[in-house]
Amino acid sequence: MANINEQVPAMHDPEPPLEILQQREVFREQGGAEFRVEEVLTKVKDSGVPVTFHVASVKDARPGTVCVALKEDGSSSSDNRLGRRYLLARHWRVSTGSWGWEFPRGMGEAGESPVQTAIREFREETGIAVDDAQVTIMQHIHADTGVLRDDIAVARIVLQGAESIAKDSDWELSDMTWFTEQQMRNLIISGELTDGITLAAFAIVEFAG
Repeated sequence: MANINEQVPAMHDPEPPLEILQQREVFREQGGAEFRVEEVLTKVKDSGVPVTFHVASVKDARPGTVCVALKEDGSSSSDNRLGRRYLLARHWRVSTGSWGWEFPRGMGEAGESPVQTAIREFREETGIAVDDAQVTIMQHIHADTGVLRDDIAVARIVLQGAESIAKDSDWELSDMTWFTEQQMRNLIISGELTDGITLAAFAIVEFAG
C-alpha cells in the first residue's frame, strides 16, 4: 500500500492559464431547482485567443450533500469493514432515462450547514431521523468541474441499530437496500453502479476507513 505521506505534485500553478473577461447569466429557471446557466468569456493569457464557456448551477451553487449511511454488525474484530453495510436506493433519472443505484442526496436550503442538509435530506428520503453526532462531513467534491459550479459534501452517517426505512418517504427513491462492502464492489465491477457522485462518495468513505 502506498505511503499516505508520499509527496505528490502541487495542484496549483502560480497563475491560471485563462483570464476571465466577463460573466453573464443567460438562463435561469423560475422555481424548481433554480437551474442557472452563465456564459463566461475568457482569453488564453499566452496567446490572447478568446474562449467562451457555459457553466451550470442549481440554487446558486449552494452546497448539497450526499448521504453515505452505513452500519457495522461487529462480526469482524480484525477489520470492521468486513461487517459494514451501505444503504442504497434505486432512482429513476430523467437525464439518462434509466434506473440506477444511488446514495440518498439533496440540495441545501438557504442558511443550512452541510450537516443540517444531510440530516434533513436523509429523514425526507428514508424516514430515518439522525442527529449531529451520527453525521461526519468527510470531504467536498464537484460532480463535473468542466460544466458545473457545485459543491457536494460527502456525509458519513453511522446508524446504530435496525432503524426502519419508511416505504413511502420519498417518491424519488425506491427499493432501499443494505449492501455489504463486497456487494458494493460487485456492483461497481459489473457496471451496475454508475452514478458518479455515489462512486466518489463510496471511495472517500472506504479510503477513510
